[in-house]
Amino acid sequence: MKGKRFAVAGMTRFTNARHVHFHMQTYEMIGQYGFDKVNVPLTLSDEWKRCIVLETELNNQARAHADTARLIQIDAERDSLTTFLFGAIRNATSSPFDTQKAAGEELMIIIRPYKNLQRQARDRQTAQTEGLMLDLKKPENAARITILGLDNTVELLEKSNRRYQEIRSGLTSQKAAEMVEGLSSVRPQTDEIYHAVTDRVFASYLLTPDAQRKEEIGALIDRINLFIAEQKAAYKQSQAQKTKGDE
Repeated sequence: MKGKRFAVAGMTRFTNARHVHFHMQTYEMIGQYGFDKVNVPLTLSDEWKRCIVLETELNNQARAHADTARLIQIDAERDSLTTFLFGAIRNATSSPFDTQKAAGEELMIIIRPYKNLQRQARDRQTAQTEGLMLDLKKPENAARITILGLDNTVELLEKSNRRYQEIRSGLTSQKAAEMVEGLSSVRPQTDEIYHAVTDRVFASYLLTPDAQRKEEIGALIDRINLFIAEQKAAYKQSQAQKTKGDE
């Protein structure tokens, strides 16, 4: 085990999600062995944990902002579907075919309370769209929707509204702007602590006079190096797939 040392992790290139995963796993590996056994003070391990938790929170917040953008897209989608649905029902009232005309006239009565649905506040629109779906699914109204060939439109609107609800309920109320530190400043701190910790692990391996302890720490270094190799390989694979997709 002479010359055993930590491999270069290269985590500065990792995505935010992979970066925090890397630190969580290496923290757990060393913590399970025992920070005290490799001369890592509690203040340092606690600070490492704090940075990992903060990175996790910031990653979650970043996803929340991505969901916000998705909400806007879905809201526009359901607005378009609602406009099309209401327009088709309205046009049916002028149909030269009695069956379609009658279906359109009856459905106009149903949708009248939902006038200007698309211009409602989004959460109110979500609730009212649910009510509209319940009304249109009643057997007599469902039959009229089928007569007008609008089953797919109603189904798409219901799915769009449900998806909006799912994303909306999963959003955290905390905004990224409220976070004191951003990922760009936290990541270097986390990396710096990692290097400080692994330096102590390596020094403990070199300096311990206990042969069994040296073997244990050497095995720990091997496990972490194996994990580093796996993460670097996964990163390279993801980059290769990304490059291939851009071609």
